Amino acid sequence: MKNLVLRACLATSLCAATAAQAVEPVRIGFITTLSTPAGYLGEDSRDGFQLAIDQEGGKLGGVPVQLIVEDDGLQPAKAKQIADRMSLDGISLFTGVIFSNVLAAVINTATKDAFYVSNNTAPSTLAGEKCMANYFVGSYQNDTPHEMAGVAANELGYKKMVILAPNYQGGRDALAGFKRTFKGEVTEIY
Repeated sequence: MKNLVLRACLATSLCAATAAQAVEPVRIGFITTLSTPAGYLGEDSRDGFQLAIDQEGGKLGGVPVQLIVEDDGLQPAKAKQIADRMSLDGISLFTGVIFSNVLAAVINTATKDAFYVSNNTAPSTLAGEKCMANYFVGSYQNDTPHEMAGVAANELGYKKMVILAPNYQGGRDALAGFKRTFKGEVTEIY
């Protein structure tokens, strides 16, 4: 009986070890801005993500991962080409995009047969009715903090405001969020 139990334990251990070795790593496509003056944002994002993987011994959530990093150069068309190529290469999880205009170029490809997990804020254009089943955001929507700024300006008694933002999706969301809650007169500058 002891011999039978020992054989069963060895067989179970061997099967578990074989199964553990057979697990292929999840390939994560990390598309981010590494060049241009804004490259420091992508570098920090990539390095933080890699640090998390390194601290877990090459795993995330106990699952082995392989991080594949590409520079989008802050160019939506280039980012789309990268996402298309990664999708054809079997990437099942995408992340890393910093800028909303770049995200708009890759999101349809990244969520068609895979998942996109945003490590950054989310544009309002992907919320509500336009929400995608395979798109997840780990932070907040672009306009949320600016809604609170509008509330604060009301509480401080401001009646007129000049608001300024860059003319891209994140900037437009910022202004829209502020205007949504501010009760006074607003002049916008892009």
